[in-house]
Amino acid sequence: MDDLRALLNDEAKFNEVALIAFQTTDTDNSGVVERQELEKAMKQISEDIGIDVPSKEEVDEVFNALDADKSGKLDFSEFKFFVRRIFEAMLD
Repeated sequence: MDDLRALLNDEAKFNEVALIAFQTTDTDNSGVVERQELEKAMKQISEDIGIDVPSKEEVDEVFNALDADKSGKLDFSEFKFFVRRIFEAMLD
């Protein structure tokens, strides 16, 4: 957990990790994350850590909350906020 705290406090390293996560989630390499891509990532993360897979409604809620500019797509800065929230939740 100390490594995770250190990562969250080092903006350059956090950006590197968030960019890798973004590029992995952006499966069509469009430069944005679409709702379907976020859903796939959320389901995979849920399965990997052993929690309930999110419902369609839960995915919609997360996507809409992250889509600050209401473009229907997540750019890197919007997605980075999602990554930060996941890491912070892991520390709780």
